[in-house]
Amino acid sequence: MQIGRPAGIAAQIFFGVLLALNLTTGLAATAEKEREAARWLERMMTAVRALNYQGTFIYLHDNQLESIRVVHAVEDGQIREHLISLNGAPREVIRDKRSITCVRPESQQISIDKRPPSNKFLDLLPQDLDKLTPHYAFRTLGTARIAGHQSKVVAIIPRDDYRYGYRFYLDQESALPLKSDLMDEQGQALEQTMFTSLEIGVAEWNIDESNKQRGITIRKSDLPRSEIESDRPQWHFESLPAGFVVTSRSRVPDTANGGVIDHYVLSDGLASLSIFIEAAGEGGALEGASRLGAINAWGGRRADHQITAVGEVPAITLLSVVEAMRYNAAESP
Repeated sequence: MQIGRPAGIAAQIFFGVLLALNLTTGLAATAEKEREAARWLERMMTAVRALNYQGTFIYLHDNQLESIRVVHAVEDGQIREHLISLNGAPREVIRDKRSITCVRPESQQISIDKRPPSNKFLDLLPQDLDKLTPHYAFRTLGTARIAGHQSKVVAIIPRDDYRYGYRFYLDQESALPLKSDLMDEQGQALEQTMFTSLEIGVAEWNIDESNKQRGITIRKSDLPRSEIESDRPQWHFESLPAGFVVTSRSRVPDTANGGVIDHYVLSDGLASLSIFIEAAGEGGALEGASRLGAINAWGGRRADHQITAVGEVPAITLLSVVEAMRYNAAESP
């Protein structure tokens, strides 16, 4: 038996080294897949911000299917988008760096929001992807054919249950997203956007400017906003879900009840949610949790205020943020 021990030890060492090599090789392969996926996502960000394109896409959400025509034009580095609904009530949305204009021919109205849009079509990711890596993993998932184009499938996978994931099908040549899926905690698609036809490098911008001459009412949403970035807020947040921070806060007039509404936006760089805080009323406000597709909402009272939280995040994230809210009583009048 003494003679056999050195051979047994050698075998153990050999298999231990082999296992270590396999683990190292596996980790290196995973890291390379992460880098490859990140490169594709960087190309995607450049494509959605720099390319002209037009086409028709379908948007599936809340068991509803919408068909939309989009024209995306870039001039002198500035983006303009024109979206036209092809089913349901006729409507158009025009976006640029200054405003969002909504046209509803049936109701003979045009509404203009002079506040800059918070999101552009398909432009979802931050400039610095490294900020997402503590909370999301990037993966390539093979190839697929979408709208007659070959695509690379790239996933953004959350590392916990506090955020949703994404799956993008990127055109092999331009890296423009041909299809995108918003994924829930179980990996099921909550929302899907997919081009059915697409022309890249073309943007035929043809906005009908005659609406003003046809008696259509123009409504402007230009409520004054008082930014409070330099003041200590009445509320603060303790022990937020990892990665989430307050990215903006502002106050808007409450035209229905007088007073003001405090608005906080929190984000991890990709996922975001809003908190609205107002004086508690007699009733009629949202109470408890609700959900509509990918959007979760929660309403209730804290420190004699009505709190409404809403966002395209899991319900656990909203509840965790609400639980993290603290009222600065000493700052109240």
